[in-house]
Amino acid sequence: MAIEDKNKRKHDIVIKAVDDYIKTGQPITSGSLNEYFKDISSATLRNELNALESMGYFKQLHVSGGRVPTSSAYKEYVDSLVSNNKLNYKSIKKVLDNYEDRSVSLISTLTSLAKRLSRVTNCPTVLVQHGLKNLVVTNIQLIPLIQKDALLLVETNAGIIDENIALDPNIDRSACQEASDYLTKHFQGNTIGYFVENISKICMQAGAQIIEFKELIDSVASALIRVVETKCDISNENPTKMLDGLTKSEIDDAKSVFNFLEEKDSIIDAVKSDDEDLSFMIDETESSKLKGGMMMSAPIKINGVPIASLALIGPKRIDYASVAAALKFIVNQIDYKKGDDNG
Repeated sequence: MAIEDKNKRKHDIVIKAVDDYIKTGQPITSGSLNEYFKDISSATLRNELNALESMGYFKQLHVSGGRVPTSSAYKEYVDSLVSNNKLNYKSIKKVLDNYEDRSVSLISTLTSLAKRLSRVTNCPTVLVQHGLKNLVVTNIQLIPLIQKDALLLVETNAGIIDENIALDPNIDRSACQEASDYLTKHFQGNTIGYFVENISKICMQAGAQIIEFKELIDSVASALIRVVETKCDISNENPTKMLDGLTKSEIDDAKSVFNFLEEKDSIIDAVKSDDEDLSFMIDETESSKLKGGMMMSAPIKINGVPIASLALIGPKRIDYASVAAALKFIVNQIDYKKGDDNG
């Protein structure tokens, strides 16, 4: 339950204190808040800050010093931005409006937009592909290339997946077309996951009917097995820009972000794939691989099908209004572009 549901004044103090801390990097004191809450006495503000500290929203770095936000305070702040639609879309949209992704490849489009998000936010981004097995196949095409390879194009309800596969020298264009027709006939309208699970059984039943292009079908199956595996692609377009404006202690804390990026398995575990909307995480436990940093993620859905999650990783003190807006804009842009292509 958000603090706002229990006490609006405490909620307002948390939101203003975090907002001020993000902008200035200066510790939170009753004096710094007094100009914003003129109807509350300094003594009452001190009592409220003490109460909020005991509730886990602030912590003191030194006995006589001011306070800094904890993960609970940051979460309250981000939730408030999202629920009240106070995200800074204007500046983000201006940057992204001039960007057009001309790739027909679904995966290339996703990775390209993840890189764009990293570039405009100056933070590393992570694309976790975990739902491609749910895409419905509409057509399968094999196109021989010049150098003993073939281009596999799998048209789905969310875009085209392309993979290069090895091509036996004895396989000609006619065999590629026969294999394309056979695979489309048997798997059109089914998911890629269904294809991977049933291709061996269907090939056994076909027997001599597919003997001339059986190896080619095996290569297609292997390629699609690679497609449905969970993958983690990291984009870090401006490695040091993330640290601009941070204090020395904050820079030391933010180094955990770079360490975290080396742990792909930990990232995959941390990125939630079942959230309906933007999710936010700060873990301050000593054992956390992301201690000193934060992660914000959102699911990518096309035509209602969850296919991936896009996450942004950065320091705790960051312009959340712009960063969250950029993340949500990118995620919405992917679905918008697909809908626009269909329409």
